[in-house]
Amino acid sequence: MDAIDLRAWHSAAAPKPQQKLAQYLYLFVAPSAAAGLGLFTSRPIRAGSSVLTVTDPDYLARAMSRREITRAGYSHADIFQVGSDLFIPPYGGPDDFTNHSCEPNCGLRVRPDGFSMVALYDIEANEELTYDYSTHQEHPDEDMACACGSRTCRGVVRSFSTLPAALRKRYLDLGIVADFAAAAVRHDAALALPF
Repeated sequence: MDAIDLRAWHSAAAPKPQQKLAQYLYLFVAPSAAAGLGLFTSRPIRAGSSVLTVTDPDYLARAMSRREITRAGYSHADIFQVGSDLFIPPYGGPDDFTNHSCEPNCGLRVRPDGFSMVALYDIEANEELTYDYSTHQEHPDEDMACACGSRTCRGVVRSFSTLPAALRKRYLDLGIVADFAAAAVRHDAALALPF
């Protein structure tokens, strides 16, 4: 067996599992007032900062239609919409514990190779990290009851196109809306234009 060149191994471009996990040392899972378990931060995070970033060329490799993913045994609460009829199961990362809030402190910017979760405002240490599920939802069968407890709770989490126009605009301006959801709103607006 060949000896391992430790210097080469440490300087290799491919991140090691330890390096991937090290970026999340300030995140922890704990009981959430809103829903079971939630994702929390142990340190303050500045508005506009990346809370966590996942980069994986195979991020969308397990995407399935809603019919396929429910047949595979995943429920509504488990899946994440990444296309007009494409969903992925839990990824196995800390973000799987991120809950919805109608007044979120984070937003997601999804790419074909993963996503970044960004702070929408300054977040205190030990605060739960949340995002508005509606920013990545545009499917009539994905409505769910909301228990976020925020003062502006909508009661039901629905597709992005059902949000009030001012809230849709705010989320679009922040760049935290999935492309397929934003496209659905633009398509609906185009249909409403007089000819």
